[in-house]
Amino acid sequence: MNRKTIICVTPNAALDRTMVVPDFAIGRISRIDGAVAVAGGKGLNVTRAVRILGGKPLAMGLLGGHTGRIVAAMVAEDGYEALWTHFDGETRTCTIIANVDGVSTVINESGLIGPSDWEALADDICAAAERDEAYAVCLCGSLPLGAPAEAPFALIARLNAIGARVWVDSSGPALETAIQAKPFAIKVNRSELADAMGTKLRTVRDIRAAAGHLIADGIGLVVVSLGADGALLVMKDLVAKGISPAIQPVDPIASGDCLHAGIVAALADEEDFSEALRRGVAAGTVNALYAGGAQFPYPHFQRVLRDTRVEILGA
Repeated sequence: MNRKTIICVTPNAALDRTMVVPDFAIGRISRIDGAVAVAGGKGLNVTRAVRILGGKPLAMGLLGGHTGRIVAAMVAEDGYEALWTHFDGETRTCTIIANVDGVSTVINESGLIGPSDWEALADDICAAAERDEAYAVCLCGSLPLGAPAEAPFALIARLNAIGARVWVDSSGPALETAIQAKPFAIKVNRSELADAMGTKLRTVRDIRAAAGHLIADGIGLVVVSLGADGALLVMKDLVAKGISPAIQPVDPIASGDCLHAGIVAALADEEDFSEALRRGVAAGTVNALYAGGAQFPYPHFQRVLRDTRVEILGA
């Protein structure tokens, strides 16, 4: 198995607390047995999923204050390799409330840094990406308040210049700015792609066309999560749809991150793109059966993988 390092960056890390509340409703008092607390943020979800799937992740990101120390300790206690950039603020806390139907309510703090904090993080990421064993750099999630508007473009340009394979999973202005820098790949959901392209995407054909425009403009690979309908992968010479088995979700939070992790980990292990998509869709699917984000057991992933298929739509 290929043990190349997948650098998983969480610019806006968090302490995530997930609660499954069967009778959750605004204005009602609910009592539960407990909550799941994890080091959170999209990049840390990718980190966990990459390792579950047999890959070698390196967690990176900004951490500050008491909450930042808690997050760093959690990551260290779980045995992950990490290289943190510390700042003089406080890492955010996020709360996820899931009901029995698998519908989640998410309350996210924004996070706040200074421009120099971002520059320090960018320097650390570029240094890590220059290591011989680095396979990919996954830039995941939102930017904290205070990060420069041009931050994604400038960082991706630096990484492209040193030959890094950059994956982006973000939304809003950060995604739009990242797209302009032409990363190797983007992983988005339907609404994030629609917002970035300034159009409505009602059908798979619409999504293929929007992704194809990005490919023609210089991005190598576009993966679009379709939720319960799987995911679409678009390249210059391949269009494929990953189709997941039907499930009753418990907590779908981080399923997109697990899709991302599954694809990158498979490619690092020298699988082809269609098989990588199959593995990514299976990882996203099995994740929805567990609370907490990227907490699924590998044997269950293998069972779901057997029922996950890929349909080639074009070449």
